[in-house]
Amino acid sequence: MPSITTFTLRLFVERPVTFQSFSGFAACGVFYSLVKSVDEPLAERLHSSKKLAPWSATPLFVEVPTPKIVKRILPANSIARVSFSIMDEKLSDVFKEAILKPDLSVDLVGTRARVVEVAVNTFKFSDLLSNAEPLPRKFAIEFLTPTAFRATVYDCCPKCPRYVNYLLEAKSGRRAERPCEYANPRRGVVVPLPLPALLFRNLARIWSAFSGTRAEARDVAEWAEDAIVISGYPSGIRTVRIYEHPTTNKWIVGFVGTVRFSIIDELYDEERARTAAALLKMAELTNVGVRRTAGFGMIRYMPRDETALLR
Repeated sequence: MPSITTFTLRLFVERPVTFQSFSGFAACGVFYSLVKSVDEPLAERLHSSKKLAPWSATPLFVEVPTPKIVKRILPANSIARVSFSIMDEKLSDVFKEAILKPDLSVDLVGTRARVVEVAVNTFKFSDLLSNAEPLPRKFAIEFLTPTAFRATVYDCCPKCPRYVNYLLEAKSGRRAERPCEYANPRRGVVVPLPLPALLFRNLARIWSAFSGTRAEARDVAEWAEDAIVISGYPSGIRTVRIYEHPTTNKWIVGFVGTVRFSIIDELYDEERARTAAALLKMAELTNVGVRRTAGFGMIRYMPRDETALLR
C-alpha cells in the first residue's frame, strides 16, 4: 500500500556548526550520504534525476538550548533533529538500512554529529484521504520555511488534449513543443507567492505520482483555482533570498508567513474540500513547491478552530 514514511533523527553536536546559508541544504547532503552508504548507484540516480523527487527533508531544528529552525548557526553542545519523508518503498528500505547501523554519525559541514535517537512513522495515502475532514470555508496555512512554486512553461486551457499531451511530454523529460498557437509562454518562472492555483497544482502532482489511490487530485486543483481565494495575512508575509552556496550567484527566493484562505460560498463542494484537506495533510509531511529536498516548503495547515487564534 503506497505510503509516506518519515524518519526523524535526533543528533548531538559537540562543536558549533556554521551552515552556508540554510541548514536544509546540509540536510539534503546528509540524506544523499546515507543512501550512498548502502546503495551508491541509487544515490547517484536520485541526485541526477529531473523527475519529481520521491522524498523531502526538513531543515535542522535545534531542541536544546532554544527550540527553533536552524538557518545558519547551530551552537555547540546542541540537541537537534532533522526529518526525511520518503514515498518510495525501495528507497525507504535502503534508508532504513542506512540509519540502523550501530554508532551512526552524520557529517554537518565537516563536523560529525552523533545520532542519539531514530523515530520512524508510516502514513498511508488512503488513510490521509479517508480520515480527512473537508476544508472549512475559512482556513489558514503557515509557511514555515521559504516556499515558491514553479509555473508551467506554457499556461493554456487545462483540459485541452494538446495541453495535456504537452504536460505529459514535459514530465517525462522529453522536449515538449508549444501546445498550440494560443498557448501563453511562461518560461518556467518560480513564483514566491501563496497562489491557490499553484499550491494545489503542485500538491496534486505529488499525490498523483506517489499515492496509488483514487483521489481526483487534478480535478480538485482546477476547482481550487476558482473556488479558493486569499483572504489575508494576519502578520504579513515576507520573501527570503537563500543562496545555495556563498561563492556562487545561485539563489532561490521564497516566502514565509501565515496566509488566510476562504472558499467562495457558491463554489463550495464538500467532496472536493475533503480531498483538498487530504492534500494539505500530505503537504505537512512532504513539503510543497520547489526544493522540497532541501527543507523548502514546510507548512502547517490550520483549520477553522485554529484560525480564531490569529485574530
